[in-house]
Amino acid sequence: MTIGRKVLGGWLLAVACVMLLSGAQAAAPLALAPVCFDGAADHSFLSERLSVQIKKMQQEGLVYFLCDVQVAEPSQLRAGLSQDKKYGSYEAVSDIAARHHAVLAFNGDCYGFHRNGVIIRNGELFRAKASDRHLLYVDAEGNLGVVSDRKEEKPEALGKRLMVMGASQAWEFGPALVRDGQAIALPEKFSLQSTREDKQAPRTGIGQIAPLHYVVIVVDGRQKGYSGGISLPQLQRLFVSAGAQTAFNLDGGGSTTLYFHGEVLNQPSAGSERRVSDIVFF
Repeated sequence: MTIGRKVLGGWLLAVACVMLLSGAQAAAPLALAPVCFDGAADHSFLSERLSVQIKKMQQEGLVYFLCDVQVAEPSQLRAGLSQDKKYGSYEAVSDIAARHHAVLAFNGDCYGFHRNGVIIRNGELFRAKASDRHLLYVDAEGNLGVVSDRKEEKPEALGKRLMVMGASQAWEFGPALVRDGQAIALPEKFSLQSTREDKQAPRTGIGQIAPLHYVVIVVDGRQKGYSGGISLPQLQRLFVSAGAQTAFNLDGGGSTTLYFHGEVLNQPSAGSERRVSDIVFF
């Protein structure tokens, strides 16, 4: 399962040029970079401030979606909450996404399922508790960062540090998958799930290719004859092939859901969307 990096057809750049020539302006114009897959996208959205290009990848016994996302400013990477409040009653990804007029949305870490960890949503610190999970944060410039060694810093200090640095989001799940463009050693034991090569499941992950340029991978699984899912080492390889410099595994399994422009693109493993406490959206 290898994916090359190549410029997506000339049409993206052509559209950008047309917008400039026609006098269209934005506060922070989008500077398009090459997308993370070869060939034409199956689903596309392009505006002056957001580009979403999605490729549905199909192999024997495996279906996954590779999403290239480019934004004009960090605030476009946002979190949505069930019932639009902390610890609201769970809702489907599509319901939360539609309420926020999201172009692209996917499940987050389902922080409401437990009471551990350092949780930040849209610049608000929800809690700072001990955790043995890995943490993914988004800094003030929109860059992804990971905290994997939870013994070095007390949770209260970590929460304060992230807030002082202007972190907009902090998710607790993992494990971390990619650092500096390379797959990292996975923990032999991880409280959330097995990291074995033969443990296949539906997966949701997010990575960063460059400043304000992200890649989201959503993998269907547990559906015989359609898609069995993939292991975490396989997910690492997909992110590396897509050019991710940082990548992180979010909640998966029955939570794995990909929403685009009013519809759910993937096939959740339970046959319908699992209700969750939060989503990530653009």
